[in-house]
Amino acid sequence: MSREEIIGDCRLILGDCLEILATLGKVDAVVTDPPYGISYQHGARRGGRLMGTDGMSITGDDKPFDPSPWLPLGECVLWGAEHFKNRLPDGGRWLVWNKRRVGVVRDQGCVENAWCSNDGVTRLIDHPWDGADLGPERGQPRVHSNQKPVNVMRWSIGFVGGEAILDPFMGSGTTGIACLNLGRKFIGIEIEPKYFDIACRRIEEAYKQPRLFAELRPKPKREALL
Repeated sequence: MSREEIIGDCRLILGDCLEILATLGKVDAVVTDPPYGISYQHGARRGGRLMGTDGMSITGDDKPFDPSPWLPLGECVLWGAEHFKNRLPDGGRWLVWNKRRVGVVRDQGCVENAWCSNDGVTRLIDHPWDGADLGPERGQPRVHSNQKPVNVMRWSIGFVGGEAILDPFMGSGTTGIACLNLGRKFIGIEIEPKYFDIACRRIEEAYKQPRLFAELRPKPKREALL
């Protein structure tokens, strides 16, 4: 473990999530958007590697995603699960995010899907997120190639119980911000230092928004654990 930051009720860890897994302790649920294993391309090809919009490749996306380490930890919501559905257990349900406005058809898919370990009917959320059309988050920068809206991740968390939510592929920290919105504790792990720093900054900024958090948590103290 190379670095850890505590920001309020959020524990953020820089490192390889599989190596850190044994040190985590108890979590109640896993909500994450992992690398799907599809060699994602959103931007240019550089040196034979597929790169994201910010010039970084998606770590781990060059091999099939294995959900098995995370399933025993508690309830799960795993985005992109259509790409690894043959490695998921029987049962569960699907959560569908419709990100295109009515009448808009693009080469990329109009929806994204998550597998939820809890049995139930399929559920749908409408939230525009297409190019410059970021719905309620219009005007805010996209800081990760596969960034998801806070509202979508907040909706996802609503399908699992418990207090402590783990995101082992934290990226830019969106799941953590959604947890703050809901008054849930958060553990996030990210292997890329650049995204880890972005996640720390975004979560610190989220805590400064009294309209969201004043009724949930006191002003946090931050400490660095080296």
